[in-house]
Amino acid sequence: MCRRLACVAVLGSCLLLVACAAPVFDDGGYRHAALQTSMAMVSDLASGQLAAQLGLRGNSFPTFTDGNVTDAENDADSVNSTFSSRQPPDARSDALRRTMLQALSDGTSALTDLRVAVRMGDRTQVRKALAEVGKSLKTFDTLQQGLQ
Repeated sequence: MCRRLACVAVLGSCLLLVACAAPVFDDGGYRHAALQTSMAMVSDLASGQLAAQLGLRGNSFPTFTDGNVTDAENDADSVNSTFSSRQPPDARSDALRRTMLQALSDGTSALTDLRVAVRMGDRTQVRKALAEVGKSLKTFDTLQQGLQ
């Protein structure tokens, strides 16, 4: 059952990536792409967060936790790469691009730190990385509010 949920999460992220990979020609299109990217990143961050929290509570096997956090990190890296390749159509979009790239970088780094901590079995570092993930989730929540 959990494996199916992980597959659904990955598929959802892939679909969001496909939806935001087309070229954009104006600020509205770029903002829409940023919103879709933000939603995909939130999904990846939340997936990694949930898997690590279950692992900390002893409610999942270490390999399950590691696999799901690793998948979340890989998906986040893909989201980051896809958005990074976008050419902003104007100066306003370029400002949004810089904001998004920083948030995407921070989110991806948080998931990398989480994966490393999970693999090391260091509960203190897992908690610290979870705090980073939580901070990134708040950042994307704020970004989404501004993009809607």
